[in-house]
Amino acid sequence: MSNAYMTDDIIIIRYGGHDTWGDELETETAPIKGRIEYKTRLVMNLSGEQVISSASILLPESTDDELFRDLIHEDFLKFDGVEHTIIRINTPKAFSSFFVYKYEVFVQ
Repeated sequence: MSNAYMTDDIIIIRYGGHDTWGDELETETAPIKGRIEYKTRLVMNLSGEQVISSASILLPESTDDELFRDLIHEDFLKFDGVEHTIIRINTPKAFSSFFVYKYEVFVQ
């Protein structure tokens, strides 16, 4: 999708991981422009259960540059003042330079 359609403000809350003692490390935030599509869908999560997704988010190719790594399921997406957990991450293939987005993310 052209970057002209990436108009919604989204904050990616980057998962920090755990230290050697098992304590959680600090999270970091990365603001990015994306496209939010509110539609209810039945999506399969990592453990194979079907859960209801309230929105799908299209994120541009610059997402990895902002995070300094790939997007993972432990990250959170914040938009409209609410933190959303990631249910599923799709990486569709692009056959045209006009329809370019890196991730299609389904959130709860």
